[in-house]
Amino acid sequence: MMIHIFDFEWRHIRTSGAFWGTAIILPLLIGFSLYLGSNRTTQHVETINELLATETAFYDDMRSQLEAIERGDAEVDAWFQNPANPLVLGQFGEAGRHIFLHPKPLAPLAAGQLDILPYYGKVTLTGLEPLRDNALENPFMQVSGSFDFAFVLVWLVPLFIIVMGYNVISSERERGTYSLLQSQPISIRAILFQKMIIRFLLVNGIIILSLIVWSVMFGIDLFNIQGLQLIVAISLYTSFWFALCVLFNLFQTSSAMNAVGLTGLWVFFLLIIPSVISLIVTSLHPVPSRALWITEQRTIQQAVQAEGDDLFDSWIVEHPEEFVEGDTPQFYNTWMRRFVWAQTVAEREHEAERQFEEPRKRQAQLASRLRVLSPPMTLQAWLERKAGTDTERLRSLEGEMRAFQQEWQEFFLPRFRRLEFLRSDELIHIPVSHKN
Repeated sequence: MMIHIFDFEWRHIRTSGAFWGTAIILPLLIGFSLYLGSNRTTQHVETINELLATETAFYDDMRSQLEAIERGDAEVDAWFQNPANPLVLGQFGEAGRHIFLHPKPLAPLAAGQLDILPYYGKVTLTGLEPLRDNALENPFMQVSGSFDFAFVLVWLVPLFIIVMGYNVISSERERGTYSLLQSQPISIRAILFQKMIIRFLLVNGIIILSLIVWSVMFGIDLFNIQGLQLIVAISLYTSFWFALCVLFNLFQTSSAMNAVGLTGLWVFFLLIIPSVISLIVTSLHPVPSRALWITEQRTIQQAVQAEGDDLFDSWIVEHPEEFVEGDTPQFYNTWMRRFVWAQTVAEREHEAERQFEEPRKRQAQLASRLRVLSPPMTLQAWLERKAGTDTERLRSLEGEMRAFQQEWQEFFLPRFRRLEFLRSDELIHIPVSHKN
């Protein structure tokens, strides 16, 4: 009996405009989203490679110049041109290292928070500078987000499922064929389930097949455990929406009422629940405004400037072995002061930042727990984690930069404080950023 129902249902579905609209439009949307995602990821990889090449060329050039000076083939006219000077190698111009959050294999699937948060930044002796490729993009695009596979799957696929499944039984009543279904040797519910199963197989098959074909074309590797997990997640998500269609078809309501009710659930899960969660987390764990943080930063910087010489004198008293007294170059005294002031500012800002970061972390934790109320939100968060574009990973960039800056300072600052210039063979020991 099931085979007969499947055969009849397939004959009916393939004459349906809803099916052909789904079969044509959905693969095109998936293909376009993966095309954009692949381009975005390629751009990120190219940016990373270009910056790494620039770093390598700079330090190779510094080493070549230093070797020429050591051989006596070249001379230095000014201290800021001396490639042996730790200050030149660790602070000025192209000196410094970039820290990157390298794209994960599934990065093309979800843009996540890349429109808002940076994925790389530059570290120098006194600077932590997060950088972005899209700093000059239209602000509206940053607010609305990127068009990606996650958007197609989470937001648009449910609409296609609703179109395919809202009137499976109600249309039989409206066409006057419901009595024929009742005359069959199986129950209406069994017929409904079997009708929904073939629709589920068709829609799910269109999504997975399109995903695989376009991924192969754009060089996205899905033939691994992560690809299998993605297929399982897609199947569970489409099953959820088809289950809602089954539920509405069990009611003795019209096709119009089913469509309105399912669309209402789409609005509820995708718009209302996220808005309510946002209100709850911001009410329970309010975060001070960014304006207050900027004001606090300025206050700290002004206080350090006012204490300037006193801070430096105190530092010399506490670290007499790290300061060369007597006849020293002017740049040495100037930059020793700057380093002390920059270190003081960083320590005070890091302490003050806690009052802003702790509420935000509590917000994120609470939102993560409440997200289970909405399957679309859960899937979106899961896709972003798999793609490596989630807020938690992107915010970890600053911690990576701070950790590397400490390593960078430990290499250069002791040498600068003792006025020890580097030899050409020591340049190969300059710290290299960790890959993440």
